[in-house]
Amino acid sequence: MLTACASTPEARRASLGPLRTALTTSPELLRERADRNDGAAQLSLALLYEYGQGGVERDPMESFRLRSAATRTRGSTPITTYIAGLNGKPGRVSMIFVPRYDITPSQALVNLACGKALATGDRSPVALEACGGEVGYDQLAAVWRR
Repeated sequence: MLTACASTPEARRASLGPLRTALTTSPELLRERADRNDGAAQLSLALLYEYGQGGVERDPMESFRLRSAATRTRGSTPITTYIAGLNGKPGRVSMIFVPRYDITPSQALVNLACGKALATGDRSPVALEACGGEVGYDQLAAVWRR
């Protein structure tokens, strides 16, 4: 049930925030934020380097470095859970540490896929889906051409 919700065009459009930011924010401002370890800014800047947008010269190695930094874990969140006892033994409380991300690896891949579709002018169903549907693709394509 949750996977169906997460794969709607609206959810895809929402996860494309770093691409939208890359196309509407100056590279200098993104660099300042990326240098302060802002994962969203790191991915946005990586997209500019990947596709040579925003007056930035194409540099796949810098793009890869920034993408790796953006998808790095940002610590963990401890969650307590109760484990019931079995066969007369007492139950216990256990800690689970869930990693935190500014940008998840799957979110980075969605942004890259949409950027590639925009860069190549690909309007295939797969490309449109990566950009959140035809409406999302058309909105991003208009900003991409600036």
